[in-house]
Amino acid sequence: MQYQTFRGSNVNEALAAVRAALGPEAVIDSTRYVTNGRRGALGYSYVEISAAPPKRPTAARPAKALPASDSALPHPREARAADAFDPQSFARELESMRALLEELCAQRTPRDQALALLAAAGIEGELARAVVKGTRAPRGPALLRPWLRKRLTDHIRIQPSPIAAEGPQLVACVGPTGAGKTTTLAKLAARARLDLDRSVGVISLDTFRVGAAEQWKRYARLLGVPFHVAADADAFARALASLDVDVLLVDTAGRVPGEPESDWILPACLERVSNRTLHVLGVLPAWLSARDAKRALSLYSDPAPTGIVVTKLDEASAVGGPVQEASLRELPIPYLCRGPRVPDDIEDASTAAVLDALLREPS
Repeated sequence: MQYQTFRGSNVNEALAAVRAALGPEAVIDSTRYVTNGRRGALGYSYVEISAAPPKRPTAARPAKALPASDSALPHPREARAADAFDPQSFARELESMRALLEELCAQRTPRDQALALLAAAGIEGELARAVVKGTRAPRGPALLRPWLRKRLTDHIRIQPSPIAAEGPQLVACVGPTGAGKTTTLAKLAARARLDLDRSVGVISLDTFRVGAAEQWKRYARLLGVPFHVAADADAFARALASLDVDVLLVDTAGRVPGEPESDWILPACLERVSNRTLHVLGVLPAWLSARDAKRALSLYSDPAPTGIVVTKLDEASAVGGPVQEASLRELPIPYLCRGPRVPDDIEDASTAAVLDALLREPS
């Protein structure tokens, strides 16, 4: 079997050259990473693969006469010996590939390793580049994680709890269907009522989701807070006039692209509000990608969100999407939600808690 040598700047490029010349069934003998040991402009490296064409089946030969006795037949084990699987050869090839991959990984610069950790956390694109820009990253995950925590701190904004602020407050939650808007508001209602001893009222603008009003009626009954449903701005104004409370919570329906603007009544409702500090919180589940988080918030420009609540942290392996969108929009994060329980699974956000969620060690 005649082996040929193929080179490429990486494994994929070298394998592509093998397949182009010898076909997809080529036999690979060895793979190695080659470098001249120099750095800078004089340095170079490449991947070298030794491969041969696939074995071709031999042409059929005329059948020979059967032997006169069984003793003339080759033993089955001997007949298969030439085609037997050689585990040692296979193990050597696997070890060669493993060593190659380890060496290739070791060649990654600390900056590349930092970007890889950020990507694993869901941070990418403009924000990832800003985090690693202007300073040299240390080598190795043990040093990279603390370094990234420090670098990310400047890109995370935290907002004190709106329901604890002095004076009359209005908190409206907006966001995609299923993000956890209703559950988040129920948690805030319980905290304001039970922990802060503030009077609370709830108005729901969600007349589309089946069971939305019934769900709120149960929460309102358990918490002892007044609840109203408003299908338009006039109904909202009437409900608003009847509620003399410290904290007014407003629930909304999720929006979808292409939805008629006439169905989105929150702007008209908020025009009826006076003498209250307004908070419009975009509610985003932690597992949203950065692209989907951006798309979700793009539907809410009037009124624009004043902060971001990250929900469903217990369901996500990477939570960078909502955090990245909050950073790029320069929006603070007031709350983090880790589960569906009311009122337990909500906490006031802190920089440390956001960083813990972003850069937690893989389980």
